[in-house]
Amino acid sequence: MAAGNTQKAAKFAPAEAGEKRIDLSIEGSMTSIKLSSWIDGLGWCVEKTLAVKPEMLDVLHKMIGAARVRIRNQREMVGNEESSHKVLDFPITN
Repeated sequence: MAAGNTQKAAKFAPAEAGEKRIDLSIEGSMTSIKLSSWIDGLGWCVEKTLAVKPEMLDVLHKMIGAARVRIRNQREMVGNEESSHKVLDFPITN
């Protein structure tokens, strides 16, 4: 039996957000990303599986990083707009 066949898949802790979950595992040289949804009575059901070749992992990492920066910047812009539009109530004195 070849050494590559005796390796078990490396699995990482899933990332959960409500009724959605992402699982990541590595088997051989392929990385598998699975998107699952919670269904009452059935449990976690896989919706999509993405097999990523090793040469694509760095590109995927950069894309995710860019998306995180863009989302963070959008949130900061919304927060700045909300804080700049606050109206302060001043007491009226007669």
